[in-house]
Amino acid sequence: MSQRKKRGDKHYVNNREFTEEIIRCKKTGELSDFAVKCFIALANRAVNKMYYEDYRDREDCIQSALLDCLKYWKSFDHTKTDSPNAFAYFTQVCKNGYAKQWKSIHKKTGLSEGDTLEFISLSMGGEGSIYSI
Repeated sequence: MSQRKKRGDKHYVNNREFTEEIIRCKKTGELSDFAVKCFIALANRAVNKMYYEDYRDREDCIQSALLDCLKYWKSFDHTKTDSPNAFAYFTQVCKNGYAKQWKSIHKKTGLSEGDTLEFISLSMGGEGSIYSI
């Protein structure tokens, strides 16, 4: 069981401070350095729960998550609930960014359901060669 991240850990983000900063940024219309650092920490924190065979896939997913955070930060609506939670909102944005990038990297190949595979197999003489068309 993994331990909860604590202040001072590499990818720690304090929910209350982060939420207050996002609300301030929305009022000014500009992201602060602190908010961007929190996005980076969130993107790096949540990606550790997944397994990647290639480190480049991991980096691509992190980049996609960061881009989505920068794209959707103004969509965070703190008035929807009595206790706004920017941490949860942007963690989900990051997870969606990972999934989107993962799907684009690993596009499904092969036959879809209902597709048929038609081929002709010919065995020529004693060679045992098979030709597919």
